[in-house]
Amino acid sequence: MKKFLFLITITIILYSCNSSSDTVVPPTDSLNGLINAIRNSIKLHPFDTLAKYKLVLILEDAGRYKEAISVLDSMNISNADSANTKTYYNYLFKRSELLMLAGDTTDAIKTLELFVIPGELTEAGLRLVDLYAETKNPKAISICDVMNKNDTGGHDPNPDYLKGVYYYNINELDKALVQFNSCIRKDYTFIDAYMEKGRILYKQKKYRDAIAVYDLVLTVSNSFADAFFWKAKCQEALGQKQEAKLNYQRAYGLDKTLTEAKDAANRIINLPAGRQVNN
Repeated sequence: MKKFLFLITITIILYSCNSSSDTVVPPTDSLNGLINAIRNSIKLHPFDTLAKYKLVLILEDAGRYKEAISVLDSMNISNADSANTKTYYNYLFKRSELLMLAGDTTDAIKTLELFVIPGELTEAGLRLVDLYAETKNPKAISICDVMNKNDTGGHDPNPDYLKGVYYYNINELDKALVQFNSCIRKDYTFIDAYMEKGRILYKQKKYRDAIAVYDLVLTVSNSFADAFFWKAKCQEALGQKQEAKLNYQRAYGLDKTLTEAKDAANRIINLPAGRQVNN
């Protein structure tokens, strides 16, 4: 799934809020010690939004997303006046990001819906449609159509990609292929569209066609581990054991988190001679 670079403008949310300049965070090698030090500082300076947001980011990095949301909410950022609108939107955007990390898709959608105008071609708008697509909500299609209409140049590939994701998730694979192909025509470097297209072809057992797609990915980025991995899966399905083993090894060499690739290469090495691998 396309991992969109939805980045909050930290400077805006930090410096558009009132902040105290005397926050002191003592150095410590302990994460909990650092967190406690910032919490103690906040107790002394309860309106210090800089310290609170720093704590949000530390908790996020530590994977303590629910705590981070609680601290973010404690900043009491509202849309009480128009001068605060941008800060409020940034707060909601960051909140939706943390909710997604916490696995609370429903609340993330509700948060985005508070400020996103359906059809707007913005990071927040795309994030909302992404969540609609992942949750099989047909709103994804109608909103993407509006996005395409608003894209007067017709160059933004994201709406077509997200329509493809929606159709894939509801198992309408032919419609998904149409959208991924459209996305690629708009941007031939859109790797995630190629990967989703290849995944459909693999699912349809069109292994040679899928290999051709993964080869295209590797012309865009010759160090993209997932392309080697999926190419290897196709080769393994075709019984091309040595080629598959080599590409599994390449995939693992590029991305050590792909332990499935390492295991697959070892499995092929240990197969009896002459035996083909079934899909």
